[in-house]
Amino acid sequence: MAGAGLAGALAPEFLFGISYLEGDPDRIREAADVLDEIADAIDQHFQEANAAAQVVWQKSSDEAVDEFKTFWNDEYGPAVLAVSLKYRDAANACRAYADVIEKVNHALKVLCWIMTVDMMFTIGYQVLTWKLFQAIMKRQAILLKVTARRFVILLLPTFSYWVADSVAYATGEVVLPLGLNYAGGIKTDLSGSDVRSVDYNLTTFREHFVANMAFDAVADGGTALMGKVPGLRTVAVNIPLPNGMALNTGNFIPRMAASTTYSMVLDAQHGDNPLPGSEHGLTEEEMYQKFLIHGTRSLIPRAR
Repeated sequence: MAGAGLAGALAPEFLFGISYLEGDPDRIREAADVLDEIADAIDQHFQEANAAAQVVWQKSSDEAVDEFKTFWNDEYGPAVLAVSLKYRDAANACRAYADVIEKVNHALKVLCWIMTVDMMFTIGYQVLTWKLFQAIMKRQAILLKVTARRFVILLLPTFSYWVADSVAYATGEVVLPLGLNYAGGIKTDLSGSDVRSVDYNLTTFREHFVANMAFDAVADGGTALMGKVPGLRTVAVNIPLPNGMALNTGNFIPRMAASTTYSMVLDAQHGDNPLPGSEHGLTEEEMYQKFLIHGTRSLIPRAR
């Protein structure tokens, strides 16, 4: 879990496919100051030259002087002003770009922290889910004393676990990013949505709840299938430890399949094509994150 957090903090571009905007905002602002100084110098020299030029047509009067006055006021003066304005526009553009670099890179850094914390939360969440599953199975034993209906044995514990697990995980997917957004001073995401609004966070909760229900269905179904297919049984075995615990390696493949399904269901809820390789589909970086998360989760020991 700590390794995943360290990887997210030290290598965000590789792990998350994020690239920061290039450029030093301070040096860009220094360049803007230089451009403004050039524009000031142009304006000052023109004002001095204009004062001298006015003397010509104020103290002289003939056809040549009139032509000079027309050239100066209608052509030369506007041309000098245009050059000055270009330098000032360039200076303003530099300052605006420096602001963009700072704001976008800050937002990307907060996003990296959100994704890193999300990875660590997903990895460590197995401890909670295992305890949650054990608690539900204890409740099942109590229910069996009251009723011997078959659905209690087969469906109710599993469905209860899926719902409880999905509610808990979706809550974490809302609370953790919301807290980091508040801490980082982020009010909107890169698409302009208000990340602090109730509607935004309720939508996020619903999307992750539905995706996690699909995750649990594929994970449990895949684990059951692997246990029945002879060629896959050897892979679907937890590695026992001497202390009575076992590494959770047996469901690595079902979890990878379930995690892929999770992302595809999220994409589908966003109205995007969920297929890998499409514009908004799974990327190599996302698959590497899944491998890191579920590979790490497989190494968390639990009671046999």
